[in-house]
Amino acid sequence: MGVGRYTRDEGRGSYLCNVRNLALWCHPIDRSFTMKTSEIVGDREPTAALHQVQKSWSPYSRASAATRSRLRSIWAYLGFNHDVASKLRYEMDMVLLRIRCKLSPAYKNQVRDLAGRHDLLVHLGCGNALLSGWVNLDCYPPPQTAGVEIMTLDLRRGLPLATGSVAALFSEHFLEHLPFETVRLVILPEIRRVLQAGGKLRIGVPNGEYFIDQYLAYRVGAHDSVYEQQRNDKTPMIMLNEIAHGHGHYFVYDFETMARLLTGAGFVSVRRCAPYETSVEHFIGKDRVDAWRNAMTLYIEAETPSSLG
Repeated sequence: MGVGRYTRDEGRGSYLCNVRNLALWCHPIDRSFTMKTSEIVGDREPTAALHQVQKSWSPYSRASAATRSRLRSIWAYLGFNHDVASKLRYEMDMVLLRIRCKLSPAYKNQVRDLAGRHDLLVHLGCGNALLSGWVNLDCYPPPQTAGVEIMTLDLRRGLPLATGSVAALFSEHFLEHLPFETVRLVILPEIRRVLQAGGKLRIGVPNGEYFIDQYLAYRVGAHDSVYEQQRNDKTPMIMLNEIAHGHGHYFVYDFETMARLLTGAGFVSVRRCAPYETSVEHFIGKDRVDAWRNAMTLYIEAETPSSLG
């Protein structure tokens, strides 16, 4: 959901739009469809761009290449740099999305349906990595996919799920795309609210410790081969800055910081995990199958108290 995460490959401009048909942009979920095994995330081929959505409902994304080029020229003429243009375009998209959610009968029906369900499995900030059997939430998800439940909304405004209705929530490479205070004051408290007593949480974020360790190791020629392959001609300092501020990132975490946030939000049994390491059945096979993601991702699991107060 972060500003640059969904815009980094779509150009640098803004757009003009017509909100007349906003209510038609949200489609109800048909759970009668089936999904091919190859389409399920756990069976995907390794890819570094798994979360990236190339096309979305955004009017800018639907514009022709020529139109986007003209808009980028206008933004440049007005003196806006790429980051400012992307953030403004993102916020305009979110205004349209919130209007759409207010007007769309399909969205309202989906909210009512979810309000009556329990033991949900929720994938927060799914991007392109859809999970079958889970409720996939994002503001820029891929188009509706047969057999996969998708909900499109501005996640910064909270989760339209009943308190205690979620059994497990999985989120990978999403939280870094939000401001630190949004994660602390909105996202984590909302996750705790919707999780049932003893509900499980698994988070994956870029590991700031890894990039600092590799920066230091590079100075003595001891950095790992996966880092070197990803680095190409970039200096380790560029790698550090990119993970902290590039790709639409707002904040890079280490275990101590994320553990403190989770504890402050009321979670217990906060623990660090290796890729694919989990004792929670729901999370088995959900981590990305990608050597670079595995090396640079900090995985953390936590749970809500067995008796919520």
